Amino acid sequence: MSIAKNGQAERQSGGGWGGPLAVGALGLVVLLAAGVAIERLVRHYHDGIALAGHTADPNPVRLTIAGTPLQIPGNMIRTARQRRNGSAERVDLLLDWPGLKGYSPETAASFRDGSPLAPLIYVSIAPTDSPLDSTGRLEPVYARFFAGEPVNGPSGLTGRALSEDSGYRGEEVFYKPGASLPFVARCIARATLEVPATCIRDVLIAPGLSMQYRFDRFYLGDWQAMDAGLSELVSTFRVSK
Repeated sequence: MSIAKNGQAERQSGGGWGGPLAVGALGLVVLLAAGVAIERLVRHYHDGIALAGHTADPNPVRLTIAGTPLQIPGNMIRTARQRRNGSAERVDLLLDWPGLKGYSPETAASFRDGSPLAPLIYVSIAPTDSPLDSTGRLEPVYARFFAGEPVNGPSGLTGRALSEDSGYRGEEVFYKPGASLPFVARCIARATLEVPATCIRDVLIAPGLSMQYRFDRFYLGDWQAMDAGLSELVSTFRVSK
């Protein structure tokens, strides 16, 4: 997506969110940044990093990210260079689904599966400057670019395509209607040879700290168990200062 297209989408939608133009522009910047991230991530969905460098050692690695101390089993961390105690810019995890376990002899087959449908969830914990996560972006940001009619998604979700002028043709937002804090995820509508049909969601887990996770759209119907399980798992990483 070009810079010019980013600017065009921003100009066309300015001031539409019942509040100051600056706030609306901030929301658009958040949307655009998230879109760039998903495109970059899914193009390396099952890259060499994901399939190499794992360890079966579950001994905890003690990290501090954005001032938040964390203690994470080493066999959940994707790369050896991130399995070092101390301050870190981010940490990337790879978990089997539905067990939400790290690499071990029992889960090795899943981790060695190089197909897009491998039962794996990619998780990144990193600092964020945004006050909005996927749920927070639903109404002020995503809804501004909805196009076409709603579609029925799996397990009670509603899907909406994002308009072409948003700059994200071929992507959809799935959400749980009627919930006060709804599940919200963005998904590639259709797989291609280069890009699997991937879904991505981010959740604020502490002040200035975000958990982003991605998975193949095939598993979108598991959203309730997946979201609850990951939230519970990440809560176990938190340690007292």
